[in-house]
Amino acid sequence: MSYSIEHARVKEAIEKSQCTGPTPLELLHCLENVLRNVGYTPTTSHLLDANVDPAEQPERARFIRIETQKAGEKNTHIFTFAILKSGGTFKALWLQSAVVEK
Repeated sequence: MSYSIEHARVKEAIEKSQCTGPTPLELLHCLENVLRNVGYTPTTSHLLDANVDPAEQPERARFIRIETQKAGEKNTHIFTFAILKSGGTFKALWLQSAVVEK
């Protein structure tokens, strides 16, 4: 099954939501809520540092990776974002999405 159209709709919802937050953790929560609103249940979320390792401190995170499930599917949908900081506010930049088919 091709997920490109479905994930394009997710990307559009993320971009329309204009998630921001005073911390990367608040930004992560906003992204998770948007994913829930479009039918995905977050199962695992990670704040990652510049080396793509788990961030030791949330404010040092540079990437967000959210693994999700969709009702009625066994596949795992993975969404990855870069974290941008502008004027004390953290914003997400869509990087990629993937599906692990089971």
